[in-house]
Amino acid sequence: MILKFSTILTAAFLFAGLPLFAQAPTPQFQDLPPPPPLPQFTPLPLPSGSPTPSGTPLPDGTMPLPVPPMPVAPPLPEPSQISSELAAPVPAQSAEPLAPGPETPVLQQSARTAVTKEMATTDFYKALNELIAKQRNPKVPDLKIEDAIQTAIKQNPEILGAVQELNTSSGKFISIRSRIIPQVSLNSNYGYTTREVNDVNFGGANINDEAWSVNVEFSQLIYDGGAVVSGIRAALSDEQEAYYRLRGVIDNVISEVKINFFEVVLNRALIIANQQSVDLLAEQLKDQQNRYEAGTVPRFNVLQAEVALANAKPPLIQAQNNYRVSMYRLVRLLGMDYPPGFPSEVPFNIVGKLDYKPRTFNSDESVRIAVTRNPDLKAQRQLILGEAARVNQEVAGYLPQISASARQTNESDFLTNNLGDMVNGWFFGVKGSWAVWDGLLTYGNVKTAKARMEQAKINYDNGVREVILQVQQAISKLLEARETVDSQEASVVQGVEALRLAQERLDAGAGTQLDVLNQQTSLLQSQTFLLQAYYSYIQGLAEYDRALSLDTRFKDIFDDPLTKPQAKRFNKLNDPERPQAKLPREYRKQDPLKPILEKAPAPSPTPAATKKKSVAETKKTN
Repeated sequence: MILKFSTILTAAFLFAGLPLFAQAPTPQFQDLPPPPPLPQFTPLPLPSGSPTPSGTPLPDGTMPLPVPPMPVAPPLPEPSQISSELAAPVPAQSAEPLAPGPETPVLQQSARTAVTKEMATTDFYKALNELIAKQRNPKVPDLKIEDAIQTAIKQNPEILGAVQELNTSSGKFISIRSRIIPQVSLNSNYGYTTREVNDVNFGGANINDEAWSVNVEFSQLIYDGGAVVSGIRAALSDEQEAYYRLRGVIDNVISEVKINFFEVVLNRALIIANQQSVDLLAEQLKDQQNRYEAGTVPRFNVLQAEVALANAKPPLIQAQNNYRVSMYRLVRLLGMDYPPGFPSEVPFNIVGKLDYKPRTFNSDESVRIAVTRNPDLKAQRQLILGEAARVNQEVAGYLPQISASARQTNESDFLTNNLGDMVNGWFFGVKGSWAVWDGLLTYGNVKTAKARMEQAKINYDNGVREVILQVQQAISKLLEARETVDSQEASVVQGVEALRLAQERLDAGAGTQLDVLNQQTSLLQSQTFLLQAYYSYIQGLAEYDRALSLDTRFKDIFDDPLTKPQAKRFNKLNDPERPQAKLPREYRKQDPLKPILEKAPAPSPTPAATKKKSVAETKKTN
C-alpha cells in the first residue's frame, strides 16, 4: 500500500511540472495569483540509465515509474557552526562594584590569625586547662574518679536501700530459724475477788480473796513434715539473694559513676571545641569585614561569615547546658548534699580527662568470666533454690504436726487465808494436729509455689542470655570506638592542614570563603567525633567491667556498718571462684552454665597430618 502511494505521489509531482525535491519558497502574506491550469498528462521519457519499468500497466497502457531512491540527509554541522540565533541568550551578570586598591599587610595578617589559632591539637588542652582553672571553686574539694566511686559506695541511695533489703532478709531468716529452737515463756498473774462473790461461790467457806500464779513453760516443735526446715532453707536463699543483689547494685552504681563522671569531662571538652570554633568564625567575620571595607570582597562574603558564626553559637550553648546538667546528675548519683545556703553550687571540682587506654579482649573467655562472676545471675540462681524450698514447705501441709511442752506451775492456795501458801508442780504434754481435709488449700499452695519456681527458672535462663548479650555488646562497642578513634585522630590532623591550605588559597585569590568555612566545619566535626569516640570507649569499658563484675572485689568483706553483724556469714560468698550452688534436682540437667563453661574441644588433625604422623612413627620404629 505504501509503495503504491509513493508511486502516485511521484507521478503527481511530475505531472504538475514541479521538481520532486525542490525546497518550497517561504510563503508571503499577500494576494496570490490564481494557479495555472494543469497541463495534459504526457508520459515523460525515462532518463538514460534508468531501470526498465516493470509491474502492472497503467490504464493508458504505460508502465509505472520506479520508486526513486530516498534522499540522503546532509551531515550535521559542528556545534561551533550552529547559528547563534538558536542559542538561548545568557544575561550578563553585573559584578558588585569594588573599590580599587590592593590588600594591606594588616588584612593578610588577620586572615592568618584565624587559622594559626591551632584549635585542633596543640592549643586544645591548653584551653581546656584554662577552663578548668577558671571554673574551679576553691571552697569545695577536688574529685577524681576513684574518689567518686568510694563516695558513691558509702552514700549512694540505691546502695543504702539494697543494704536495708539485705538486713530485712537477714531478719526474716532469723525469725524462721527460731521455730526449731526451744521456746521458753514466763507467765504471771495476780487477781482479787470480793468477799461477796466468794461467799456465793463457795457457800460462805473461809477462802482467800487474793490469788497469784507464776508459770514457766517450755515448748519444742518435734515434727511438722519438714515445713520449718524448708522455710529455713528458703530464708537462707533469700538472704544470699539479697546479698548478691547488693553486689549487683554496687556494680551498677560504679558503672554509672564512671559513665556520668566522664560525661562531665566530655561536655567540658566539647565546650572548648565549640568555643574555639566560634572564635575562629569570629576571626573570619572580622577578616571579611576588613576586606569588604578595603573593597576586595563583596558584601556577600561578610553575610556568609555572619551566618556561619550565628550557626556555631547554638552548639556551644548546648554544650554548656549539658555540662551543667551532667554535674547536677553526678551530685545526685553520689548521694551528696549541696552547701548550706547554696543549693546550686556543685560541692566538688571534677579532675580528670578522657584517657584512652585500649585493651585486648577474648569474647569466649569474657563470657565465661561473666556468667561465673555476675552477681545478678547468682541472685537469680538463689531465687530458684528459695522457690524450690517453698514448694517443699507447702507440701508439708499434707503431713501432721507434733509439738511437746513442759510447764512448771507456782500459784497461791485459794483454800487458805494465807497469801503465802502456794501450790506448785510440773506439767508435761504432747500436742498433735493433722489437717485431714482442708478444702484443697494445700494443693493450691503447692501449685502456686511450683509455678513460681518454674518462672524463676525461665527468668534465670533468660538472664544468662542477657549477660552474654551485655558482654558482646560491650565488646562490640569497644571495637567500634577504637576504630573511630583511629580514623578520627588522622582526620583531625588532616583537617588542620586542609583548613590551613584553604585559608592560603583564599588569601591568594584562588579559593573562596565557602571552602574555608567547609573545612572549618569538617574539622569541628572530626574533633567532636574524636572526643565522643574517647567517651564511647570509656563507656564501653564501664559496661564491660559491670557485666563481668570486675569492679567489685568479692574477696573483701563489704565494709559497711549496716552489714557488719552478718558479714561473717558472707565470707564464703565473697570468693569469685566459689562454685555456683547446685540447682534443684529436676533442673540440674538443664543448667545453662554447663555448655558455656566447657572448653571448646581441640580441632581434630586432618587425614593428611595423621598419615604423615603414622609414616614418621613407622620410620622411627624401623
